[in-house]
Amino acid sequence: MKNTNQAYLNHYIGQAGIVIAIIGMLLFSAPALFAGGKDAPGMHMDQYLRMAAENNPELNSIASALEARREMIPQAGALPDPEINIGYFINPDDPDTVLGRFSVSAMQMFPWYGTRQTRQAEQRAMAEEQRYALKNRRNMILADIQTTWFDYAALELTIGIVREYRELVSDLASIVQIRYETARAGTADLLRIQMEDQRLKTRIENLEDEKHAVRAGFNELTNRPPNSEIITPEALLPRHPAFPDHEIAALVKRENPERHMLEAREKAAGHRAALARLEGRPDIGIGLEVMGRDFTSMAMMPDVNEGYVGMLSVKVPLYRSRYDAKIRQALLEAQAVRHSQTQLENRLARQTEEALVRWRKTEREIRLIDDALIPRARQVLDVLKEEYAAGNVAFDEVLQVQRELLELSIERVNALAAQNKAVVQIEYLYAAWEEPEDAVP
Repeated sequence: MKNTNQAYLNHYIGQAGIVIAIIGMLLFSAPALFAGGKDAPGMHMDQYLRMAAENNPELNSIASALEARREMIPQAGALPDPEINIGYFINPDDPDTVLGRFSVSAMQMFPWYGTRQTRQAEQRAMAEEQRYALKNRRNMILADIQTTWFDYAALELTIGIVREYRELVSDLASIVQIRYETARAGTADLLRIQMEDQRLKTRIENLEDEKHAVRAGFNELTNRPPNSEIITPEALLPRHPAFPDHEIAALVKRENPERHMLEAREKAAGHRAALARLEGRPDIGIGLEVMGRDFTSMAMMPDVNEGYVGMLSVKVPLYRSRYDAKIRQALLEAQAVRHSQTQLENRLARQTEEALVRWRKTEREIRLIDDALIPRARQVLDVLKEEYAAGNVAFDEVLQVQRELLELSIERVNALAAQNKAVVQIEYLYAAWEEPEDAVP
């Protein structure tokens, strides 16, 4: 009986040793899993944003298209090309000189007063629309870069957490193996720890593959080779919006580039309506004709060397249906833009509220994990140490607590990444990022 009691005591002491080893390794690694690093998330972000603003081919394409649009402004204000006519009298009755048989006339048409200025105003408004389209697309790309960067940073941190946990499991497997060889642990415990190690190995491989895809997408945005290195911080830090909720909503309504883009489009439609009215008025042409002395009737006036004829031409806009239709078209385009503005305001309000909701949700999740879940999980681990030493719990319960701590640490990283991405979305909506001076003329 004494030998039996001693065997039980040795068994409990051995099992308690495993628990103590687990506790020691887990608590030793916990600061690395949950503490913040020295690098702030935005430490390397500015250089990536500048790189994209300078090198992104889509932004360069839009900028070139904007320059092309601006070149249409002087074209719209130019006068029509003058018309020159040359006549030659082929068979005069009594030719004197060859040059005297020529007639030359020139005619310059002038559109109705204000037409050229209105055309230029229309082109300026269209260039302004394209400028805000460029700004919106630029901000969208910058937001995509930041969002992808936070995804990549979260993946790297998650891989590091899983690897640290796998090292703990590996150390624990060595202890279980030794106890199994000395018949102080069952086959089930050994199989469980092996299964856990394989599961973690596969999880790391999947995360590595996902990281390669995210890295390729990030480098595409910055116009770099797919496998270019991305610098990330040691830890993600919490991030808060720069303004209160009501100020953010007002900023979005005032600063969003899509709103300014639609305003410029409505202005262009108004100029098109005014231009259609002006085009429905007469164009006036002024010209001059010079006839040689042997040109047709000039031959009957031998004492006159050349003849000069002033000319006036009027283009009569007689068929009004075309001009009326152009006016109606422009007014309908302006009406369509106003409907689009209403729809945009509703969409921006919804997107702003959704981003703020996502931010508040992640704020609550992070606070819950830091203040309640992780501390209580550690308390559970302390209780299990005593219960396991007394033989009241099974080995897989200890392993389960370790797994829960792993998932909590990963959940915290994902919540921090989601919080930062929510702030990025909010900043995109009110165009928070300054433009380089040469990005948008």
